[in-house]
Parts: sequence; C-alpha cells; structure tokens
Amino acid sequence: MRQVLSVRKTGGIPSWKQWKQLPSVLTRSEKNILIGATGIIVLSLLIAGVSYVTTHQIVIPAVGGEYTEGLVGEPQFINPLYAVSSDVDQDLVSLIYSGLVRWDQEEGFIPDLAESIEVNDEGTIYTLKIRDNAKFHNGEDVLARDVVFTINAIQNPSYRSPLADHFYNVTAVQEDDKTVSFILEEAFAPFIQHLTVGILPSSLWAEILPQNAPLAAFNLQPVGSGPYTFAEFTKDKKGSIRSYSIKRNSNYYFEAPYIEDIHFKFYPDIFALHEALQNKNIEGVSVVGFDQREKILTNRNVELLEPFLPRETVLYFNQDLSPALKDDSVRQAIVSAIDKGAIVSDVYQETARVIHSPILEGMIGYDELRVDIYDPTQSETLLEEAGYAKQEGTEIRLLKKSLRTEETSDEEGTETPQTLRFTLTTVDRTDLRLVAEQIAEDLHAVGIDVTVNLVPSERIGIDIIDPRNFELLLAPIMLEADPDPYLFWHSSQTKTSGLNLVGYSNADVDTLLEEARIERDPEIRSQKYQEFQELLATDAPAVYLYQSTYGYGLDTKIQHPALNSILIPSDRFVDITQWYIKTKKALQ
Repeated sequence: MRQVLSVRKTGGIPSWKQWKQLPSVLTRSEKNILIGATGIIVLSLLIAGVSYVTTHQIVIPAVGGEYTEGLVGEPQFINPLYAVSSDVDQDLVSLIYSGLVRWDQEEGFIPDLAESIEVNDEGTIYTLKIRDNAKFHNGEDVLARDVVFTINAIQNPSYRSPLADHFYNVTAVQEDDKTVSFILEEAFAPFIQHLTVGILPSSLWAEILPQNAPLAAFNLQPVGSGPYTFAEFTKDKKGSIRSYSIKRNSNYYFEAPYIEDIHFKFYPDIFALHEALQNKNIEGVSVVGFDQREKILTNRNVELLEPFLPRETVLYFNQDLSPALKDDSVRQAIVSAIDKGAIVSDVYQETARVIHSPILEGMIGYDELRVDIYDPTQSETLLEEAGYAKQEGTEIRLLKKSLRTEETSDEEGTETPQTLRFTLTTVDRTDLRLVAEQIAEDLHAVGIDVTVNLVPSERIGIDIIDPRNFELLLAPIMLEADPDPYLFWHSSQTKTSGLNLVGYSNADVDTLLEEARIERDPEIRSQKYQEFQELLATDAPAVYLYQSTYGYGLDTKIQHPALNSILIPSDRFVDITQWYIKTKKALQ
C-alpha cells in the first residue's frame, strides 16, 4: 500500500513527460479531433490578433520631410529688435526666436519661455519664471539676464528699435537667474502682449556696440531659442539673399517640430512669387492677394488658407474738410445707406466678416448686440430732415434754398446750389476699388453723389492721411490682440502722427478709454468698452464695414491643425511644431 500511495498522482497539471505520451494513448479519430481543435484555436487567435492590430492601429506624425515657401522681399534683420518693420524678418524671427509669452488662438497669451506669470494686485508688477530646460541654439541656458538685456536694448535709443514705445516707463529687473520682473509706472492692461518679443542671448550681443547692432552678422545668422535653428543662406552676384534655410531644433524646450528642414526663397513682388509657384520652384506662398485667390483655388497642389486678421476696413468722415459731414443726420444717413452684407458677399465671396464697431469678435469688450441696420428708406428720411431734397430731373440731393448760407454764394453774390457731393479716397488696390465703387452706388441710390479717388499705396500716407486731405476715406487698419481703442479715438491722438484720423473728440469717450486701459477686472473693462462703442455709434465719426482675412498657400503634403485667426502674418507658423509630412503607424 505504501508503494502504491507513493506513485499515485493526487492531481494538478500534467508534466511535460506526461504530455509527450498523449499521442500514444489517443486513437486516430481523437488525434484528428485534437489537431482540428488546435488549428481552430490558432486561427482564432491569429484573426483576433489581426483584428486588434487593425482596429487599434493609428497613423501618427513622424520626424522628417522638408518644405519650401516663397516670400516677397528679402531678410535684413532677423532680430526681434527690428523685425516688426518687415514681414519677411518677422516670419523668420517667429521660427528662430521665442518670447516669454506667446499667442494662442484659443487661450490668448500663454507662457512660452516663461513657465509662470504673476501680476500684483495693482497691475504694475509682472513677475515671470523662466523654464529650466529653455536653451539657446548654442546650448546656453536662457536666463533672466538675457531678458533684461533684450528689454534694455529695446529701450536704448542707440539701438533705434521701433519697439521702444512698448516698454516706455517699464523697468526690467533680474530677481534671480531664472526670474525677471517688469515694473510699470502705472497699470496698463494690454502690457502682457508686448512680452511676445523674442529674447536675445546676452553673451553674444553684449560685446556688440549698440550703434553697430544693425551691422552685426547675427542679424542674418541668428541664435535664438525657438523651434528652428539657422542652417544657411545663399546670395546672388548682386549680394541679395535668394534663399534661406532653417533646420529642426531637436533640443526645443517644448515638443520639437516634425518637419526637418524649411527653405525660403525670395521674390521682388507678389507676381514673381506666384509665377514661381506656378513653375513649381516653390511649394507654398507666404501671401495670396485678392487678385491671386482664384488661381490658387484651382491649384491642386496648394491649399488656400484664410484665417481672420484683426484688420478692420473703415469709412472715415472728415468733418473739418466737408461742412455737410458736420450734420449728424448726414453721417447717420450714410451709415444706413451702405449695404455691408453685399460688400462681403459680392466683393469678398463671404471670406470677410461684417462688423459694426471697433472691437472685434473674440476681443474684450466685443458687443454682439451692436448692429448697424442697412435701411435706405431710413437714410432718405434722415437726409430730408437734414434739409437735402432731390431736385426734379436729377437723383442727387441739394440743400434746400432756405437753409443755404452765405458760403454758398459766389464772388458776385449769385447763389450756387449746395449739392450733397463727396470725394471718397482709398488705396489703388483691386478689392478696395471695388468696395469704394459699391459704396458710391449705395450712396447714389439715396441721392448722395460720390467720386472715387484712387491713390497709390506709397502716397496714401504722405498725400492723404498725414495732412488729413480727404472727405471720405476708406482705409484698413490693424489692431493688436488687445484692442485698446485709445490709439484711434482718444482726443490726444488727433495730431498728424496720431491714429485719430478725423479729429474726433468726446470727453466721455476719453474718460472711458483712459479707465479701460488700466482696469484689470475684465468684466469692468469690457463694460467700459461697450459704453464707449455706444457713444461712438451715436456720434458716427466713421462707419465700420468688415473684418478681412489673410490668405496664404500651403503645400497639400503638409498636415496641420486648423487655424481660424491670427494676429500678424507670421502667426501662420504659430503651430509649426504640429505640422508634419512623414507618418508612421503605432498601436493605440
């Protein structure tokens, strides 16, 4: 019995030796069943595995590829201190340099080189902590001293930086190696947007005399901290830069970009640029003008992108040059007579957006209830009330005889008719010409005679805007991310160099604009801007017509996030680290 018990199996999984004996104890039919079952199990596992991989496999971006884009102009100062004067320089600076903060279309201004931002209760001290892993392209850490050096250089008159006004009465202070503070003499709510300026490496620039900075080699061979680094450039026999290449910064403090190399080629004008695209010398274009839009839409290799810019097109009334425009009813009649919707649909094929006030959708203080109603009947009623009546045999209105003044008589005392007639001046550009002609038609329909005066773009400032030599002026204006209408409508900005083009003055408006630009509470600030817009609409010193887009062409091989709005043309690269050409497969 002890011998039997010692060899008796009490249970458990069979050993390998026992499994090997299985074929010898099975009948032929049992063996066939076993083989069939095993085959079914293996096939099932294989199908399940393939199905899992198929359903869980995704295509993800991969590092690699290159892209060539054409630009109008050529680089001169790839330097944050000077780049604001040139779209080409700004494009390259946005890729090579980075600032303490950056703009995001969803969240506004967010930390970039800075990992945190603190503002004191008074809104006069901004303290920023720089990321520990932020490095310049030469391997040096980005430190507070680099920020202080950059701001001091902007403020130093010897550098002649056009950004000096942004940091007027601002002191940059190094708190420690990674912390910097900006001390303002008085609160200024839009200040944060100025901290997007790229930071220079002080170790390289400190040895260069300020007056020699525009001549430094670093203006063309820059060292920044952005997602791309300088690679090379080529010149022609005349010394002009013909191409410029940058490469992926694998040590970027955020996720490094996917596209390995980006090349830029430079052309003298937009016509040469689009000819190069047509000849496939480039893959994309930095700008698509109104006249080139249809041709780009038919190009299968190029995607036309048109995000909104904070650019408003406005019709200004110069009351000083035209007595008729001093009448509130006449100005309000013009507002009611213009069909903004027709301008957007007929001229811009719905790529523009109708606006009614200076603050755009998405900006603090935007008033969605503010609407100018297109009503020609109301316009004619207002003109009748102002004393302008249509004469028999003509559709143009004349001031009623009883309302004419001595100024309407000639030297011999003979009374002359006071016709409701204006000259509308704008830049000689296809889209603005079409808009001006449509406005002239709208106003003619209610009895106002309008002559369109087209002026070359290079003369509009000198001949028209600076001397305020216009009756009606159709002009596009650019805003910053924070609207700050102070620059356009405060009475202090009426001088030649100011942006208050029609000499508008309203004490209540001045007060609201002064208070709003120092108010930190967004709700209170928004309310002040809405009150300002109501006063402006009542006074009607101008008509806000539409917000336009910025067009550019991108090679269809590039995958990229949707971009609905930008602040400046170089912001088309704001999400460059998410662009990709190459892909690979991975399990989810």
